Amino acid sequence: MSRERILKELEILREGQQIAELLSAGRDYVLYRGIPAGGAHPSLPTVTDVIVPVPNGYPGAAIDLAGLPVDSAFLPRVKGGRNSQGIVQADGRTWQLASYHPHQNGGGGPWDQMKNGFHTYFDQLLSWLERLD
Repeated sequence: MSRERILKELEILREGQQIAELLSAGRDYVLYRGIPAGGAHPSLPTVTDVIVPVPNGYPGAAIDLAGLPVDSAFLPRVKGGRNSQGIVQADGRTWQLASYHPHQNGGGGPWDQMKNGFHTYFDQLLSWLERLD
């Protein structure tokens, strides 16, 4: 993992007023805080936090998966939310990783380690939270 690269990507997000931080909880994760979500769905929250595992070998390995708090109203409605990819304990909460793979035929285009990163994965998460079942 390239810690320096991840921190630079998170700084790009901060410059755009999006808070994201690198966490270590048995492995490394990026926690995006307060992602706008569910605006057109009055029964859902307007923001949510999302956790994303840092893949081994990053940036050579594609970012994959996304997790929501286990009690999130979004989990049964987001793509892959009903297909748990594991439970994570981090930031004092329990998270469920969803089967979300935007860079593997999931609509996000192929992974390009020179162009893509945690700063661009944010756009994938916005789309993920917008296209609900």
